[in-house]
Amino acid sequence: MTSIYLVRHGRTSANAKGILAGRTKGISLDEVGLEQAEIVAQKLKNIYFKKIIVSPMERCQQTAKIIAKHLDVGVKPLIHSGINECDYGNWSNKKLSSLRKKPLWKVIQDRPSQVEFPDGEKMVDMLIRFKSTITEVIKGLKADDNVLIVSHGDPIRSFIADCLGIHLDNFQRIIIDPCSISLVKISDSNCQVVSVNNRVEIKEKKKTKVKKGSDLGGGAG
Repeated sequence: MTSIYLVRHGRTSANAKGILAGRTKGISLDEVGLEQAEIVAQKLKNIYFKKIIVSPMERCQQTAKIIAKHLDVGVKPLIHSGINECDYGNWSNKKLSSLRKKPLWKVIQDRPSQVEFPDGEKMVDMLIRFKSTITEVIKGLKADDNVLIVSHGDPIRSFIADCLGIHLDNFQRIIIDPCSISLVKISDSNCQVVSVNNRVEIKEKKKTKVKKGSDLGGGAG
C-alpha cells in the first residue's frame, strides 16, 4: 500500500490571532510555525518521498520548502489546487469570534455536509476534490512508495474521517494541529489509517491562548 504522509502547514499569525485565513493571500508562517516546520523536517528527513504535493497557499509552500531542503534525496514540491484550503468565501480573513455568532456556525458544527459558504465552497466538495487528488497522485505508484501532502486542517481531517468511514458531519471530532503528521496507507481497494495528529511540541516564550472546541480551519493547535 502507498503511504500518504499528511502534514498541515505550520502556525501562522492568523492561527494565533483566531482568524480564519482561508485562501487569503500573504498569510505566512510565524516564528513558531517556522520552528515547527524545522522539527517536522527532522522527523521526515530519512524518508524517501516519490512525490511532494503542496497546496498553493504560501504557508504550505513555506512548510514544504523547509521539509524538502532536509531530505536526503531531493524531490521538487509540486503545487496542486486539489489540496487547497476550503474556500470559505466572504468568511475568509474574519475573526472566528465573530463568525461563531452567525446562524451558519451551528450548521457547520452539526451538519457540515450541508454547508456552503457565502460566495465560497461546499464542504462536501472540499472533501471530494481532496480525495480525487489523492487518487490521481498515487496512480501508478508502487506499494512501498511514499507521498508527502502538505495541506490544511479541514481538508486533511475530512479526508482522514472518510478513510475511517466517519461521515463528514462528524469530521470535526478529529483534530489536526499545525505541522502535525498523519499517515494513511492506500491501495486500489483499501485504505488504512496508521496514525493521526502526531504533534510538534515546542516551548513558546509566550503561551498563546487557544479556544477549546472544533474550529474552522483546524484552529491554532
